[in-house]
Amino acid sequence: MKSITRAQAFFSATALALIGAPMLREFAEAAAAAPGDLQTLDAAIELERAGIAAYDAAAKTGLLKGRILTVALAFRADHVAHRDSLIGAVRAGGGVPTTKTAHLPVPTLADESDILRYAKGVEEKAASTYLSVIPDFQDRNLAQVAAAILGVETTHVALLDEALHEFPAYPGGFVK
Repeated sequence: MKSITRAQAFFSATALALIGAPMLREFAEAAAAAPGDLQTLDAAIELERAGIAAYDAAAKTGLLKGRILTVALAFRADHVAHRDSLIGAVRAGGGVPTTKTAHLPVPTLADESDILRYAKGVEEKAASTYLSVIPDFQDRNLAQVAAAILGVETTHVALLDEALHEFPAYPGGFVK
């Protein structure tokens, strides 16, 4: 069996995530959201903006180079696609999307390992949040959107975990 490099795994997952973005937009555009659903979508928008900000902060350090920087920017692009799909869902549901960003503290980022750990923590927060809100959606199309995003977030966690040589990403086999 041929093994793949970490970079190949990163690029494969990100490509799958980007192919899935049009599907997310279709779900989002078709959704008509209940007031509770709109609040949940706004919270998700805030979280996606925090993910974007985290990758911006990481890139600004100048500590990420080559493929790792490329991957970080691709993960950032995934968060942009998620944010934009969620904004579309809020608008389609008759709401006005929030302009807020969730506050996620930025630790000291002294080296690449610090950045990868920080990114992993952000992705874990996103994954656990999406997992927790899926049952709350009245509109099952929105639950599907959240589940589709959850899959990408857990892929990010697993790939960051691999880059940190800290396998398994989810001990016991379940997202927490």
